[in-house]
Amino acid sequence: MAMQNIGLRTPGVLSVVFGVQGAFLLANAVYTLAYPSAASNLPDSPLAGVPSHTVRCIGVTSLSTGTIYAIASYQRNIPIMVASLPGRLFAGFIFYQNGGAWTRVAIFEEVCALEVLL
Repeated sequence: MAMQNIGLRTPGVLSVVFGVQGAFLLANAVYTLAYPSAASNLPDSPLAGVPSHTVRCIGVTSLSTGTIYAIASYQRNIPIMVASLPGRLFAGFIFYQNGGAWTRVAIFEEVCALEVLL
C-alpha cells in the first residue's frame, strides 16, 4: 500500500489539517518564547508554576515541531505526516498520565492524531 493511500482524506485536505496543527504550534512557540512568565501564570494552565526558562525550552520544541509540520504541509509530505503519529499518540499517553490540566493537552494530541488517520 502506498503512503498516499493511507486514510480517507486526499493529500490536499490532509495538508490543510496538518498545516493548521503546525500554525497552532508556531503560535504557541511565539507566545511561550516571547512571554514565558505570562504563559506560566495563566489560570488552569498545564504550565502553571513552571519556571520561565523551562517554558522557553517548551517554546523551542514547539518552534521545531511547528516548522516541520508547516514544511510537511506545504510539500504535501504524507510519509512525514504519518511518521508523526507514534509521537503524537505517545505524547497523548504521557500527558494523560500527568493528569490535571495536561489531560486537555492529551485530548488535543489524540484528536490531532485521529485527524491525520481519518
